Amino acid sequence: MNQVENPVIYEQPLNERMRTFMRLEHLFKQTAYSLRGFSVWDSRACLSSLVNILDVLSRGDLKNEILKELERLQSSLATLREVQAVDHEQLNNILNQIEHAQRDIHNLNGQFGQQLREHELISTLRQRSTIIGGDCNFDLPAYHYWLSQEPDKRIRELETWFDSLDELQKPIMLMLAILRESVEPVELTAQGGFYQHNLKPDTPVQILRIILPHDAGVFPEISAGKHRFSIRFLISQGNNRPVQTEETINFGFCSCAL
Repeated sequence: MNQVENPVIYEQPLNERMRTFMRLEHLFKQTAYSLRGFSVWDSRACLSSLVNILDVLSRGDLKNEILKELERLQSSLATLREVQAVDHEQLNNILNQIEHAQRDIHNLNGQFGQQLREHELISTLRQRSTIIGGDCNFDLPAYHYWLSQEPDKRIRELETWFDSLDELQKPIMLMLAILRESVEPVELTAQGGFYQHNLKPDTPVQILRIILPHDAGVFPEISAGKHRFSIRFLISQGNNRPVQTEETINFGFCSCAL
């Protein structure tokens, strides 16, 4: 398809594992964005994101889920070594990155985020996170004191805390990049703003991606199950409920599977 300039990309994960990975990716980016800000509110936003990451980590055996997905990708990519048209140098580089990520996880002592879980200030913030506005200055004087430190000192500590999540962040970013780059987008058409397609049961589709021009004037609502997915392109109505467009919409589409 023709390259869309300044596109807006909408994504839909098709299983719980991908939903968790993509939520963590979102939180990593949010943390990195506010990490080096000099204001107190930047530091608050950064710590809030770190607390949210720990909350995601508490909901399951993420270490095992990541190892399973790395192994699945490694097995799928290894079969491409027999295909002559493949860029074998790039393929071997990706397989090496997967092996390094697997080794780092196996060598990890304890669970992801263990250092942050054991930090008194972060632990206290987690406990207060269920209370709306529970991190006010009068609630947590120790937090207020930490925020009053010089920006450079706060930033150094935040960097140390964020770096402690490297063994988690690197494989997740790697896996999502591999999946997104595994397929070239195709151009599809939604007549009357609606598109539906069946999924092949033997194809492990992980993520759907919808690509629209920045000035498309519509956004997609994606419904997906094991057997099919549908897309409705909606027009924003301000304070009212969005409505489906009656126009024909051309859009880029990626079905990410390996």
